[in-house]
Amino acid sequence: MEASQAEQFVLDLLRSTGPLTTMQVEVAARKEHKQCPDQTVLFLTKMKRKGLIKGEVSLEKRGWLWWVP
Repeated sequence: MEASQAEQFVLDLLRSTGPLTTMQVEVAARKEHKQCPDQTVLFLTKMKRKGLIKGEVSLEKRGWLWWVP
C-alpha cells in the first residue's frame, strides 16, 4: 500500500472507531489485508509529525494511543 493510501486508511479507521493503540491499528489493517509502508509505530509517528493525527503514550493502554484531532 502506498503512503497516501495508508494515511487515508488510518484516518478513516480512527474517525470511525475513535482512539486506538498501535496494536489495534495494526490488527485492523491486517483484517483488511493492508500493511503500512513502514513499521506501524514509525508510520503513525510520521503521520503525527505531519499533523494528520495526534498521539501520546497511555499508561492505561500500555502503549501509544492515536486519534484524529
